[in-house]
Amino acid sequence: MSAGPHAGGRRLSRDASGLRHLRWAREVLATLEAHVEHNPALADADREALRGEARALGAAVQALSGAVKPYRDFLERTRVRYRGRVRVAEHLVRGSDAGGADEAARARLEEALAELAAMEEAQRRPLKEALSAEIDRLREAMARMDARLAERLSAELVESLYPPLTDDASRVADDGDPDDDAAASPR
Repeated sequence: MSAGPHAGGRRLSRDASGLRHLRWAREVLATLEAHVEHNPALADADREALRGEARALGAAVQALSGAVKPYRDFLERTRVRYRGRVRVAEHLVRGSDAGGADEAARARLEEALAELAAMEEAQRRPLKEALSAEIDRLREAMARMDARLAERLSAELVESLYPPLTDDASRVADDGDPDDDAAASPR
């Protein structure tokens, strides 16, 4: 098991995807809730403080989820159609180059690339900006949560909230599920 995200300042990389931030935050939320339900060493006031933090983090997780879903849907539905069209146009250009330059194929490629660029600007950029803002809000909320909890609970308990990360801190390490893209051993 990893030393945790706070040992040496180790946290999920800000460059990690929204989906990976969502997984990370859900892991922390689940641990907060597990402390409330299963940690007999907690005083009632500490248990109540953790409940409050869980409610606040739960709201931040929901907000992030609300930004992740439209972005993922866009990537997996809309963007792939445009990328597929570009690949077909590239294929047609390569085929025409073998038998002589085909200006129509080159024009189709230019058109497909232009439509991809326009779609990226019109659709992807606003979704990505909204997602990035929610990631920042989540990270700020978690930092504030850590500071509040550190005032009343041990550093070890605060550190216990965070799951181990992969060596590059890009995702939660999860050797228990080989189908999970986070299946990797922590450092």
